Amino acid sequence: MPKPTPQRASGAPPTDALIQALMEDAEAGALLVEPSGHVARSNPSAERLFGLGAAKLLGAAAADVVRTVVAGDDVVREAFRTAQGEREAVLQTANGGEVPVRVRTYRFGKPPWVLVTLHDLTQMRRMQQELRRHERLATLGQLSAGVAHEIRNPLAGIGTSAQVLLKRFEPRDERARFAQVILEEVARLDRIVTSLLQYARPRTPELRSSHLSECVDKVIALAADRIAQAQLRLETQVAPKLAPLYIDPDLVTQVMLNVTINAIQAMPTGGTLRFEVAKVRRKAPPRGPGRRADDHGARRAGGPGWIEYQQVRVIDTGVGIPRGVLAKMFDPFFTTKSTGTGLGLSISQTIMQEHGGSIAVDSREGRGTTVLLNFPLEKRNGERRQHDARTERPDAAHRR
Repeated sequence: MPKPTPQRASGAPPTDALIQALMEDAEAGALLVEPSGHVARSNPSAERLFGLGAAKLLGAAAADVVRTVVAGDDVVREAFRTAQGEREAVLQTANGGEVPVRVRTYRFGKPPWVLVTLHDLTQMRRMQQELRRHERLATLGQLSAGVAHEIRNPLAGIGTSAQVLLKRFEPRDERARFAQVILEEVARLDRIVTSLLQYARPRTPELRSSHLSECVDKVIALAADRIAQAQLRLETQVAPKLAPLYIDPDLVTQVMLNVTINAIQAMPTGGTLRFEVAKVRRKAPPRGPGRRADDHGARRAGGPGWIEYQQVRVIDTGVGIPRGVLAKMFDPFFTTKSTGTGLGLSISQTIMQEHGGSIAVDSREGRGTTVLLNFPLEKRNGERRQHDARTERPDAAHRR
C-alpha cells in the first residue's frame, strides 16, 4: 500500500542558513521535521545512520524514523515541546540495527519546525569506556594484593574469635546477640573484599557451547522468589533457531542475575519484567579487551562496519534512571542503594568485555529501563579453555 503524501506546512523554516550549515555537517546525521511531524529534509549522514535513502526518509513520519529501544519513548514529540534538548539514546534502525547516539533537538518558528541532529557514539563511547576501564584496573590491581592480606587475615581472626564467644554464651544471653552482629559484619566485609578482587582480577572465561536462553531460564529460577514477592508480571521472548555461542554460562548467568535483581528493585510497586533473546546488528566497535587479532570475528551483516550479535534484553517498567546517575552506573563503588558495594555493574561490564561483547543501559525516568547484553557470533579457540572438547575438535568451531 503506497504511503500517503503528508500535508506540508506553508512557508519555509526560519534561519535557513543555519539549518543548511547543520545539514552539511558530515559527522552528524540531521533531520528537518516540519510542523506536521514529517521529515522535510535529511543529510547523507542521517541516511547512512538509519540505513534509509533520501527517497524513503522524505515525507516519512519522523517519530517512526527516530525510534529508541525504550518502549513509549518519543524523541520527536519531546522536541516539539521544548525549545532545545540534548540526551543520549540507543536508536533502532530500519535494518534491525542499534546505534548509540547523542541527540540534539532545536525548535524554530511558528508553526514550529524541529531540527534533529544525531552523533554516532559507537566508537567514542567504546574508547571512553576502555580508557576508564584501564585506569580503574591499574589502580585496583595495585591495591588488591594489599587488601587481601591486610584486611582478610584480620577479618578471619575476628570471625573465629566471635564464633568461639558465641559458643560460650547461653542462647538467651544478651551478649550472644552482639557476637552474632560481629559475625554478620565480618561476612559483609568479606563480600566487599571478594567483589573488589573479582573486579580487579577477573578470572578468564571458561568457554563452552551454550545457549543464552538456558542462562535466562536459570536466572528466572534463581530470582523466582523475588519476582513473586514483588508481584511482577514475567515475560520471555526467545527468537527461534538461535545457534549456541561459546560463553562461560556461570559468568553470563552472574551478569544476568545482577541486572535482573536491579530491575526487580526498580519496580517496588509492581510492573513487568521481560527477557528477550534475539539476533541484532550493531556498528562494529574497534578491537578491545576480550578480542584477539586472530579472532575470525562475528559474521558481517548489513554491509561493512556492521556486526551481527546475539542479544539479551532485560526490560523493566520501573522508575527509570536519572540522566546523572546513568552516566556513572559503571563506575566502581558508585551506588544509589543503602547496601551493596557498587561493584556489580562494573564486574558485569568486565565479564562482558572478556567475552568480546558489551553491556549498555538505556532508561527514561518514569518509563523504565532496558539493559542490552551483546554477544558477538564468534567461535573462540586457542587461548580460551573449552569444556566440550569430547564432542568437537578444537579447530572445528571456526569451520562451522
